[in-house]
Amino acid sequence: MRIKYVVLPVLIILIAVICYRTISLYTEGRSYYFKQTDSTNLSNESFGKIRLHDNIHNPSFVRHYKAPLSRENNDLYDYYHWEGGLETASIINGKEKGDIVRLIIGEVEGIKTKTSFKTAKGIEIGSTKQDVIASYGPSFYKRTEQGVDIVGYVDHKLDATIEFWLVEDGKVAEIRLDDTSID
Repeated sequence: MRIKYVVLPVLIILIAVICYRTISLYTEGRSYYFKQTDSTNLSNESFGKIRLHDNIHNPSFVRHYKAPLSRENNDLYDYYHWEGGLETASIINGKEKGDIVRLIIGEVEGIKTKTSFKTAKGIEIGSTKQDVIASYGPSFYKRTEQGVDIVGYVDHKLDATIEFWLVEDGKVAEIRLDDTSID
């Protein structure tokens, strides 16, 4: 009889902890993983000399990329597709209008794009998970989104992440360089 009185509270506490962790994961989104991961220096990261927080209205950006191929409206950011397989997400309004908060190369919306872009450490579309870990180190987080395995690194000082989206055979299909404010 006494075992019931001990086991029942322990089970209730265990269920509460599991529920709390599950709810935290869904309410915090990607940021849940950032807190659990040691920092990796991402200060040299760019795609084709385009960096986070560059502005798509900057004359040098316009001169190099000209007009976007297409635009997708989103409640928070404008997504643009550019020549060469680059996709950007930028701030819609305010004094930071046009500032890039996400850079994407690779398979965009299920369409494989040819791109010559690489990360600062030489990872490109088609590189393996092992290549990524050998280049960026062991301080990474793993998550799954849309059925895709993702290996990510976070730079706590810069508030930036780089994620490598892996297809079934463990090859990089997409690379995202993000400001951590995007969830």
